[in-house]
Amino acid sequence: MILFAGDPHGSFSHLYPFIQQRENIALIILGDLQLTSTEELERLAKYCDVWFIHGNHDSKTATAFQALWGSEWKNRNLHTKIVDIQGKRIAGLGGVFRGQVWMPPNKPLFFDPIHYCQYCPPEKIWRGGIPLRHRSSIFPSDVEILEQQQADILICHEAPKPHPSGFNVINQLAEKMGVSQIYHGHHHDNFSYNQISQGAYQIINVGFRSLCDEQGNYLLVGVDDR
Repeated sequence: MILFAGDPHGSFSHLYPFIQQRENIALIILGDLQLTSTEELERLAKYCDVWFIHGNHDSKTATAFQALWGSEWKNRNLHTKIVDIQGKRIAGLGGVFRGQVWMPPNKPLFFDPIHYCQYCPPEKIWRGGIPLRHRSSIFPSDVEILEQQQADILICHEAPKPHPSGFNVINQLAEKMGVSQIYHGHHHDNFSYNQISQGAYQIINVGFRSLCDEQGNYLLVGVDDR
């Protein structure tokens, strides 16, 4: 069974009742893990097969960045990858759109991180590359990698249309890849697409500390009372 988890924002206790009571679980976290170390990932891995994409909060601090990209756990980040998980080809697009890089439908300012660094002031270079903040920015090159391939499911942090804050470029990517489902996080409201025509694929917004199965059914609906 594949389970899709919405933004945990540093708290994972709500997931254990589901992964401890079932066997052969693949858990896919849809960004904003907001970790301070790898300990929580290691604990989750005792009960399930853990995968994730990053969200905007995962590059807010060097500590959060290090937890995802500074160890072997970086190999479990599905960003710009397609991985067969329990018989489903799952493609990942982590991060968010930012105006300093690309804010669709506007034209991108930079195609890829190398292009960005060519115009970046030296004092803003971080660890030999783009600034920490933009380690979770989506570049056109990320989309280009995926759109040339096929998948069953697209997971992303940003939302597609018709979400009020969604981006049509994600819909276009889904169509090119021939996916049957899109799962996304980022928006904490569990926006329902049920009454909206979605075309050839199903869209599921997995909200704040929420959990869905691979049919798009909510097993847990979290409420962001912060």
